[in-house]
Amino acid sequence: MPTTTIEHLRTRIVGSGGVVLRDSITVSGCVISSDADDNFYRTFIVDDGTGAVELMAGLYGLDRLYPLGTRVMLHLRGCYADYGYGVLQVGRKAEAYESYGVDYLGSREALDRVVERGSEVEAIVAEHRFISELSEADLGRLVHIRSLHLVDSSSIDTLLGDTLDDAVWRGYALFKSDNGDSIAVYTRNYATFAGHPIPRGELSISGILQWGKYDGRRECYQLKMRYEQDCIYR
Repeated sequence: MPTTTIEHLRTRIVGSGGVVLRDSITVSGCVISSDADDNFYRTFIVDDGTGAVELMAGLYGLDRLYPLGTRVMLHLRGCYADYGYGVLQVGRKAEAYESYGVDYLGSREALDRVVERGSEVEAIVAEHRFISELSEADLGRLVHIRSLHLVDSSSIDTLLGDTLDDAVWRGYALFKSDNGDSIAVYTRNYATFAGHPIPRGELSISGILQWGKYDGRRECYQLKMRYEQDCIYR
């Protein structure tokens, strides 16, 4: 049985981050991310209904080991915990010269010591949110935001005559809701849909919620889609 919730792990045990989990801490939840389309890289995210944690696994093909909706137990004693893009991450402590805090576990043996896979697979439903409702507690969780319109993209160069009609998913795209609130969507260059056009019109987008800089200066909430089908026409 789990010894605590992910929300308690984040707020009471890890706190501001940068800690080794020395006690026998176990959390249980369902896998809510997928690396099948390469927008997530060697990690997967577990949500228990109170919060989410990203396991820095360090292996490829995690969608086959831990498909969406798979219930898992994470035995975290000895893991290092910190934050990346506002999301609680656990894995191995990175070397001092690295720019990030949590490194990958890096081997199947190390992963098997942490992850206990159950036989249950549950349906995953994104939490509907308005941008104005988003909070720190939502970071790492799968959220769904409606009524979004594309207003900017790092994939175009207006000096070359590009317009929003030329925008693709690669990099950062900025969307606004009907009431003027903004949220970014980030897509890895290596995602299978990175070069696909961003639909125009009124959209609904689901994704893992993160926090980071949009244009190198402005910090804002960001969504990271699991696959292209996370974006639909409203």
